[in-house]
Amino acid sequence: MRFQEMTQLARRRDIVHIEISDDRVPTGIKGLDELIEGGLPRACMIILAGSPGSGKTIASAQFLHYGATVFSESCVYVSFSERKDVFVKNMKRLGMNFNELEKKGKFKFLDFATTKETGISSTLEILLKETLSVKAKRLVVDSFTAMATAFEKKIEARVVLHAFEKLMRQTGCTTILLVEVPTGSSSLGLGFEEFVVDGLIVFETIEDEVGIKKRAIIRKLRGTDHYQNYSKIVISEQGVSLTPYVT
Repeated sequence: MRFQEMTQLARRRDIVHIEISDDRVPTGIKGLDELIEGGLPRACMIILAGSPGSGKTIASAQFLHYGATVFSESCVYVSFSERKDVFVKNMKRLGMNFNELEKKGKFKFLDFATTKETGISSTLEILLKETLSVKAKRLVVDSFTAMATAFEKKIEARVVLHAFEKLMRQTGCTTILLVEVPTGSSSLGLGFEEFVVDGLIVFETIEDEVGIKKRAIIRKLRGTDHYQNYSKIVISEQGVSLTPYVT
């Protein structure tokens, strides 16, 4: 799908437009919803950024699993790096059986690990077609960082992100874009993503003389009176949980 076609698709009148409202989408991530007025604003698009091993993939999987099991919502996981079998195996160890959800028609895994070979235009066309066909209400893209490398120019990635954000909002789909942050780096992706999306949550990994610590901070979330201090990230057999630091 060419960039112009994608923009035109986002303007289609046959797609119901849904503004971001006070209606909340519980994430299922223990400790997070209490920090963001009960959940993410419905139909918003946020970035969950973090270094490798920070817990962002697990947290995003919890978001999908919770929607499918508790609210019977159709969910889609788009991967530009991890294979489906690896993802399913890792999440099953944490009590999330995505194979069962797939059999029930509540989960779809799109594997685009070979994006550069298939072409970014074809990839985007498939992504949109599959997401719209199942009427997905929750979507995770892992990762936007990998997806953006397929574009020749940064401006092309920004145009597509703008159109993609608008289209997902029109369909009422709440979206999480995972963004890779190199360990020790403070830069985020290509430098424009956080200005396009509705929210930014950062998972940080800090190493000191004692060991490795993980913490999270909600840098922005439109239309939400959110917690603005750091929270401790704990990864256990139950997945990712957040606990505000005592100040």
